Parts: sequence; C-alpha cells; structure tokens
Amino acid sequence: MVATASRALGEAATGSHSPATQGEYGRTAPIGLLVLIVLGGALLRFAGLGSESIWLDEVTSILIARMDVPSMVAWTAADIHPPLYYFVLHFWLGFGESEFAVRSLSAVFGVCTIVIVYALARELFDPDVCLLSALLLALSPMHIWYSQEARMYAMVTALSLMASYLLVLALRTRKTRYWLGYLLFSVLALYTHYFALFVLLFQNLFIVLWLWRHKAERHLWRRWLLIELGVGLLFLPWVPVIYRQVSGGGGVWVEKSIGRPDVRALLDTWLHFSVGLERQLYPEALRRLAYLLYAVSIVTVAVHLLPVSARRWLTRRAVAISEWDTTTARTGLWFCVLYVAVPLLVAWLVSQVKPMYTERYLLPFVPPYCIVVAYGLSAIGPPTAIAFGETRVPGGTDAARLWRWLRLAIILCLVVTLLVGNWNAWRIPQRADWRWASSYVLDRAQPGDVVLFLPRWLAKPFDYYARGRIVLSMDLVAPITEQAAQDVATDMARHYQRAWLFWQSDHYSDPGGIVQQVLNSRFTLVQAVDFQGVGRLILYDLAATRTGLN
Repeated sequence: MVATASRALGEAATGSHSPATQGEYGRTAPIGLLVLIVLGGALLRFAGLGSESIWLDEVTSILIARMDVPSMVAWTAADIHPPLYYFVLHFWLGFGESEFAVRSLSAVFGVCTIVIVYALARELFDPDVCLLSALLLALSPMHIWYSQEARMYAMVTALSLMASYLLVLALRTRKTRYWLGYLLFSVLALYTHYFALFVLLFQNLFIVLWLWRHKAERHLWRRWLLIELGVGLLFLPWVPVIYRQVSGGGGVWVEKSIGRPDVRALLDTWLHFSVGLERQLYPEALRRLAYLLYAVSIVTVAVHLLPVSARRWLTRRAVAISEWDTTTARTGLWFCVLYVAVPLLVAWLVSQVKPMYTERYLLPFVPPYCIVVAYGLSAIGPPTAIAFGETRVPGGTDAARLWRWLRLAIILCLVVTLLVGNWNAWRIPQRADWRWASSYVLDRAQPGDVVLFLPRWLAKPFDYYARGRIVLSMDLVAPITEQAAQDVATDMARHYQRAWLFWQSDHYSDPGGIVQQVLNSRFTLVQAVDFQGVGRLILYDLAATRTGLN
C-alpha cells in the first residue's frame, strides 16, 4: 500500500496526466456556479451570526484580544493556545465587540476556505469534483458552526488548507514562490492552533513519499529540508512554551470532560464531519439517509484505492491494468485520504497518552473530507465501472444516462438533507443563553445581591452582558471541598443579603453537588430556573437561614 500511495502521490505532484484525462481535467468549471456556491456559503455563515449569546470560550477570545500585544503574548504563553488568532482579533475589534462583529472574523475565514477547497480540488480532480467539494464544504454543518464562533478553528482550517494547496503547486511547478508560500502559511497555521502540527506531519509524509518514488528529483530533497528548516526556525521561539503548557497540564479540560477516546470516537468523528455536531436537528429518516449516502461515497472511494488485482478479484474480471491507475483522479484521492486519515489517527493515538481528541480541534480535516466525499459521489456507478475507474458505463448511452441521473438524485438528496439541518440549526437556539440569563438576574437584582458561579469561570460570559452592574463572587475554586463551600457560604452571609448561584450539574469541578448541598442546608431557597446551556440559576436568601435540611 505504501508503494501504491507513493506512486500515486508522485503522479499527483508532478501533474502526470494520462492522455485520456489531460484535456478533460484541464477544463475550467463554470465560474458562475462557483460564485453561487461561495455566496450561498457566505449566507449560511453570516445569517444569524449575532442572534445567539456569546459563550465562555468566545468571551475568553475577546478578553485576550483587548490586551496590548505584550500582555497578549504573555497570557497565551500561560494558556494552551498560540497567540496569532488573538492578535488578528485584537485589530478586528476595531469593527466593534457585538456578537456579530467578533464572530465575523471566523465567518470570513470560513468563506475563504470554500474558495481554497475548490482550488485544491481543481488541481487534483475534474471540474465536477471541485465544484461538488466546494458545495459540500459550503453546506457542512460542522464547518458552518465553527465559522460562526469567535475562536481560532476556522482560521487555522483556512491557513493549513492554503499551505496544503501551495505544497501541491510547489511540487508540481517547482516554483520558489509556492515553496515560500507554503512555508509562510504553515508557520501562520502553527501560531494559530497546535493541531496544525498534524497537518504538517501529513504534508511531510506526502513529500517523503513523493521523493522516495522520484529518486531522480534528488535536488528537491535539499529544497524541502531548507523549507522545513525555515518552518522550524520560525516556530522555534514558541517551542519552549508548548513544552511548558503540555508538561504543566494544559488542556486538562479535555481529559476531565472527554477523556481518552475509544474506537467509537472515530465513528463519531465521521458522523460529525458528515452531518454536524447535533444529530437531533435532522428528522430521523433524513439523517439515516445521509449516513447511507456518505457511506456509499466512502465505499466507492475505498474500492478506487484498492490495487488492480484486488479490484479484478472483486469483479471476477480478468482484464489488463486499467489506464485509470495512472490518472490524476486516483493520485489526488490518495492525497486527500491521507490528509484526513493520518492526522486523525495520530491525534487519536496521542490522545491515549495525553487526551486532546475533541471535535473542535479536528476542523482542519473537514475540507479534505469533503473532497473525498465529492469524489466518491461523482464516481458512483455500476460495480465494474467503480472497480476499474471506467469512464464508459457498460450498457451503452442509456445506461450511462441512467447512472448520471442516479448520481444527481443522490447529490440532491444529500444537499436537501444538509439544508434541512442547517435550517433547523438557524431557527433553533444552540448556544448557552447567557444574554437572557444575565438579563434575568439584572432585572430582579436588589442591593446586597451577589452572584456565585460553579464552575467559577462561568462568570466570564455572564459579565460580558452584565458589564459590572452586579457584584460577582469568584471564591469557589475547583476542585470543591465541603470546607471551602462552608467558608464561602459563611463569608457571603456576612456581607450580602441574597446570592444567585449559577450551577451546572455533573460538572467535574463539583461532581457531587457539594456547594448546592451546603447552601440548601444553610439558607432559604427562593427560586430556581433553568437556562439553555447555562445550567440552573438558584436564588438564596442569606438572611433567612434554614435548619434541619441536608
């Protein structure tokens, strides 16, 4: 398989097309369709951008971006993410700090990624595949979700995909400007999010396989090593920071909230890449139909990647090696499959030691997944055509026309399913409703009130809307102990009349509910109300103590 992959990758990079496909793949896709896809993708990413509340991580982005640059670098060095996104957001905040304004930066990167995935697919496949790749990414629920979040995930996706695109151009054309572009975007991606390291791992594997196959191109070894040395030197100042962050327990929330991923996590990743993070947004029949269509496309791709002997065995046909084995389609397919598989599997394996496998970090691998699916959908045909990559369908023109209509029907079904999910995601609130929760407290607050948070970092999104108009208590430090909870209760009773507790059940900071038990035993519970994504808001009268309650 390694030899097959290396041969395929080498042909992709050099652009060695077979005569039968060179003219076909050289055609330019209708620019009007691309424009419509990009505009539709922009609409899906900007529509309702400010309709839902800012949540915890987004507030963190805003607070860091408000800092001056030296403070920003120092803060991120003590956190778990590199500083580039915050640096860009720092200047972007000149447009405002509303929900729409701060999220629009990610939306812009999300729209740009649609164009980049089209450009990459155009280098590897025919116009039908590159347009379908752009369409699938434009409709991707997971990509839309993170393109509407004021975090760095959409940005690192665009930068790392651009680096991969420039790498293909560099190997194909040998032009220095593409190598330098690859170096630049690789470094920018690394300074945006650490999962760009897994993209860099795939890219270097790609180059090694290419150079191993093309031993005559020995002069490129030197250029590749120089470029990677440049990437390493430019990122070297931040390497000690990564070491401190990892050795100091950075990213512990993944370990405590998610833990080490099992095999099911890989299946969940496929489902998330396909239909998004919230499966309940789809009617069950449509969701199952989408699973089936995605599975069919993946199976088609898997068959196309098999060696000729295996495909001959599957179809029981004793024929010569298909010309398709040396076309750009199969070589591009290897590129995209490895682009998805290598980073995911390595991240999954590393997470068995240091848990870091979470969907938001995996967004950079959604675009190549869309290309793989687009190819699989466009290649659906009778078993013989699938197995040997034949462009002519057995049975004549009528059969070929029938299969084209079937492929179109499958694509339309998938598009409709994704649109239904995106429509429901737009009309049904998904994020924690801190806007309403803070308004609820402020409208009912009295002199002598205090707001308590568990976990305490929930104070950030609350205060984004409260803006200092009520006293906040930050004394509950995780992990909670009963003595610490008693001390906080005693201190509040001395200084305040009432306490509002924002409490999330089963959170790792207080899984046993110690704080609520202590407050229930000492004070009168006035009211309790639940807010979407926020948890329970409980009001206690600190002056009226209760006795005999556990």
